[in-house]
Amino acid sequence: MDQDAVRTIKDRIDIVELIGESVQLRRAGRSFRGLCPFHSEKTPSFFVSSERQTYHCFGCGRGGDLFSFVMEREGMTFPEALAMLADRAGVTLERFDGRPGRSKGVAGAMEAALAFFRRSLTGPEGESARKYLDRRGIGSADAAAFEMGWAPASWDMLRRELEARGIPAGDAMAAGLLAGSGGRTYDRFRGRIIFSIRDIQGRLVAFGGRLVDGEGAKYINSPESELYSKRKTLYLLNAARSSIREKGRSILVEGYMDAIKLHMAGFSETVASLGTALAEEQADLLKRFADQCLICYDSDTAGQEATIREMYTLQKSGLDIRVVVLPEGKDPDDVVSGNEGQDRFLGLIGRAEPLPLFHIRAKSEALSDETRRTAARREIIESLAELPPLEANRHISQVAQGLGLLLPEMVDLLRSARRSAGRGGKKGISGPESVYIYGERDIPRGVKPSDPWEAALCYLLWTDERKRAKVEPAYVLSLLSEEGTKAVALSILSGDGTGELRARWAKAGDDYPMRLISTGWGHCVRNGEREDMWDIVLSALESKRSKDRFDALTEKHARGKASPEEMKEYFELARKLKRRDR
Repeated sequence: MDQDAVRTIKDRIDIVELIGESVQLRRAGRSFRGLCPFHSEKTPSFFVSSERQTYHCFGCGRGGDLFSFVMEREGMTFPEALAMLADRAGVTLERFDGRPGRSKGVAGAMEAALAFFRRSLTGPEGESARKYLDRRGIGSADAAAFEMGWAPASWDMLRRELEARGIPAGDAMAAGLLAGSGGRTYDRFRGRIIFSIRDIQGRLVAFGGRLVDGEGAKYINSPESELYSKRKTLYLLNAARSSIREKGRSILVEGYMDAIKLHMAGFSETVASLGTALAEEQADLLKRFADQCLICYDSDTAGQEATIREMYTLQKSGLDIRVVVLPEGKDPDDVVSGNEGQDRFLGLIGRAEPLPLFHIRAKSEALSDETRRTAARREIIESLAELPPLEANRHISQVAQGLGLLLPEMVDLLRSARRSAGRGGKKGISGPESVYIYGERDIPRGVKPSDPWEAALCYLLWTDERKRAKVEPAYVLSLLSEEGTKAVALSILSGDGTGELRARWAKAGDDYPMRLISTGWGHCVRNGEREDMWDIVLSALESKRSKDRFDALTEKHARGKASPEEMKEYFELARKLKRRDR
């Protein structure tokens, strides 16, 4: 680090002036006071000292010099804050290898190109681009606010513009503005709407271009350069960072237009990934401002295996990833541009799914296909196993339910996957015949889903040998109404071990019993899986039995066909149910 540069920056920049640009400061004796920018308060407790060139908040305890203020306020690392303040102070930094840092010539070429692109959009040559943007709901003021431009369909208009400004072709090539072939240089962006890409410090580092007419790639971006690394950049992050911090979340979309339209709709915490490839460096950028990230790709892209793997990359970096499930065939722009678009999108955000549960949704078709089920289950469990244990454990119960596994089975499979990954050997988990995947689409046509309380009774009998030994089979059967559930309960109470039963059902290809037991486990989990769950389940089933009998007697009574004994039972049940409802 260049200590001389640090001292020079501190000499040239007054901390009161710097902080006063974002915080209203009033003199208080020999210092200045204002509302703290780092926490909410009504009485000013944030002090800035001109003499010491420091700040301190007596409310939250944050304090430091102008570098720490920029790092905290802007979510920057020290090198980034140093570069930003150096630009402000007019100080040239030396790189660690002794060479000059960011080239002024390259940066100048980028800014000159942006001015050319913006001017072209508003000129006669930009008419087709303006019509396209208008169809997309982006007016001239919006295009200007987001620094959009137009690259004319010419091979050398930008090159000649830069030459006229005295910008060397070498700087333009280094900035990715020009390309070369066979000793000839030409404009990289031609016949495209231009999107300006700035880094977290607000420096122009790259352009993206969208084709409006003709043949070629729909989108192209600037190549990697001394200015631009795709892995370390998110479109509109410099504009979104304050909103991300305030709202405690970021919204990640795939493309430029989606990001712009969401900003226009009021979702200013939106950034774009410049494609679906996601990197740990991008996760680190987002984590500076908020821990939660809502990924909002169109349904076709979001469900692709490669995209899901990259979502896990972000989650492994410590972000809480939620996936916004869009209507089929729609992208974020479609949603917010429609009727009541803002409210519809808010509703979709509110229903965003944790990544592992979205993974199950994306694999639902494979999970319902016997030939692909084991591979799909293995992929989901191995992906979960890659997450930090505390993160994975947040979702283990819901994933187990989604895969139709009992919790102990899920835990064993997860441990197995972690051990395999830890050994560095072949990834994989066992695929025991005892695992059954269930879902509504697996239920045969004409067969109604199992009653959850009856399923819960079967689950409790399955997992508690003492209950199986004590309870009377006749009593259990009297609580059950479905023939399939009765058959499973009788099998469990027959005296055969659970392992033997499971093997027998698997050999027969009968997955209904384990599906029923998994449903019962899920119902117990949703009700807290308390110590008195056995009594709760019995009470619920007895109430249901009484209610069903009361309804049958009510119907008989209405038809005048109830016997005196049945009428006596009818009134007793009515009193019993009335007491229970109080």
